[in-house]
Amino acid sequence: MDQREIILNSWKEIAKYLGRGVRTAQRWERDLALPVRRPRGKERSAVIAVSSDIDAWLKRCPVQDVSSKKQISPEISTPRWRITYQNAERLRQRTEALYDRALQLRKNLQRAIDLTGKLAVQRSLAQASAQDDAEGLQRRASA
Repeated sequence: MDQREIILNSWKEIAKYLGRGVRTAQRWERDLALPVRRPRGKERSAVIAVSSDIDAWLKRCPVQDVSSKKQISPEISTPRWRITYQNAERLRQRTEALYDRALQLRKNLQRAIDLTGKLAVQRSLAQASAQDDAEGLQRRASA
């Protein structure tokens, strides 16, 4: 780690480093992807952060032009609900495509089973016919 990197071990330390309140830091993590790490990997477990990660996040964080009220970086500040909705829509579309493919596979499998049955019937008829022909030849030869 670089000499400038500081490990921040709690929401309180992270908020102090940002110069904001704890609730603001938590909201920024939720809405704006503030880079915090959760050693236990659970959503509500303890957090740590590295100061260099926060500094980099601050540099690329969405900036709003006060005079025009227009966001300069809207792709960074996409609300989580919208991302969740987009992911759900993608999942629904892929599920429908998968369902359609499963139906097509089922049809193809049924067709293969039907063709196999027809082939088995034709094969047994051909064998019976060949056996009848062989028996007819034996009768003619012995007569």
